[in-house]
Amino acid sequence: MAALPYPRLALIADGFTNDARADRAVEAVRAGVRWVHLRDHEASPEAFATAAHALADRLQTAADDVTITVNTRVDVADALGSGAHIGWRGPSVGETRERLGPEALIGYSAHEHVEAEGDRTQGVDYYFFSPVFPTTSKPDRPPTGIGPLRAFCRVAAPVPVLALGGITPERVSVCREAGAHGVAVLSGIMNVDTPRAAARAYLRALAEHA
Repeated sequence: MAALPYPRLALIADGFTNDARADRAVEAVRAGVRWVHLRDHEASPEAFATAAHALADRLQTAADDVTITVNTRVDVADALGSGAHIGWRGPSVGETRERLGPEALIGYSAHEHVEAEGDRTQGVDYYFFSPVFPTTSKPDRPPTGIGPLRAFCRVAAPVPVLALGGITPERVSVCREAGAHGVAVLSGIMNVDTPRAAARAYLRALAEHA
């Protein structure tokens, strides 16, 4: 099992093909974030690949120990030599592992505890469990709350779980107490005018509940 980056804060760089949003991801890394997850469901394959290579170079210049994972597009992860993140559609964890190799960091997006028990997730390195709280990025999906997060962490163990969805710095502690190894954040960093200050607030919250 590949080790998770530390601090255990994954920045979901959604829409990173937009230059301004790519800039926010770089600012977060300069503030101390060491895990950036590249996601853009709307981008064409060509635009996604081009922007991913450009941003990866910038992130690695900002911090040579930054970890990059790519959402869904395993071909881009392969080209970058990065990790990949998948879900119920597309390749399984095993199929992704075959392409990326035994050392690649591979994650899975889960919404129910049964997803930690299926064949598709065998050999996974970590889970994102979402949405724990109401989130503007997926307003049509009802939040699970802390109880299901706690139950999922128990079922998934020893595989680490990161809580995702409506996570604020103030909610980090309750997620950690429920068993989450860390948190994944989108709007709290990517949708603010001061991404560096926002990232530091999350990092402080995680340090206080290490």
